[in-house]
Amino acid sequence: MDLPVFDNITSLLGRFLDVQSRRAEVVAGNLANVDTPGYVAREVEFDDFLRNAAAESLAQPGKQQNSPLAALRVVNQEPTTIGIDGNTVDAGHEMSVLAESGTKYLQGTQLLQMRLRTLRAAIREGK
Repeated sequence: MDLPVFDNITSLLGRFLDVQSRRAEVVAGNLANVDTPGYVAREVEFDDFLRNAAAESLAQPGKQQNSPLAALRVVNQEPTTIGIDGNTVDAGHEMSVLAESGTKYLQGTQLLQMRLRTLRAAIREGK
């Protein structure tokens, strides 16, 4: 999501939404391969990416952040169950992660809307 960068918090919220979107894509891939023999479920290393992005934003306030989404790593999940065919996708777990990701995306959009409303109000009052 390319937003005009007003400040680091707005930028961080945009990256949060990008990460949640990527997370949903990975889960959808896992669900699409639920019946594929030997498929190993994947997951996004979300916490480390967001922690680094937040630290970068706080360390250099007022400077546009360029942490690429490509730095977001997709790794093999630790299997909780392995099927007879070697498939490690747990459909129940994946649906739970997908629901969580959707909820977080919605929360992120609400936070971004509030942030943009606050900036708009500050601009109007400054005239």
